[in-house]
Amino acid sequence: MAPIRNAAVIFAEAPTGYPEAGKHLKYVQDRTIDLDTVDVQDGIVTKNLVVSIDPYMRGRMRDANQKSYTPAFTLNEPLQNFFVGKIVKSGNTNFPVGQYVYGMGIYEEYTVHPKASTDHLRLLSEAQLKAGLQLTTWVGAAGMPGQTAYHGFYDIGEPKKGDTIFITGAS
Repeated sequence: MAPIRNAAVIFAEAPTGYPEAGKHLKYVQDRTIDLDTVDVQDGIVTKNLVVSIDPYMRGRMRDANQKSYTPAFTLNEPLQNFFVGKIVKSGNTNFPVGQYVYGMGIYEEYTVHPKASTDHLRLLSEAQLKAGLQLTTWVGAAGMPGQTAYHGFYDIGEPKKGDTIFITGAS
């Protein structure tokens, strides 16, 4: 098979205000990958199906010299965040071809995940897939936004029986 397109969303420049498509973030289509010859060793290759766009990402769009709780995106490299993908090539028996994975990934069509990064990926089980949830659920309600809400409510809020809570759609 000849190399195929591996388009990506690239962090091109740190914004001072709102990020602008084409200036701070660029969609590039001239990158390629050859799935037949890419060496995965003990890793995997995923076809990335959905990615999460989360508010914290704006804080990563900064000069790398600015310290923060999370690392800055690397200039001229694809963005990274949570994703769901399908395994299309594997050198790792724990991650069979055809299975779906969830975890931290790269904003590109196909990603080569070395063995070390597969430690942070998890397979979506047959039960999870058969539950009828869309794949976007795993980067939304069941992803970082949902986990933030859940742990914020239960671990920080520590609700007790009889407590009254107020939930607003504006939060």
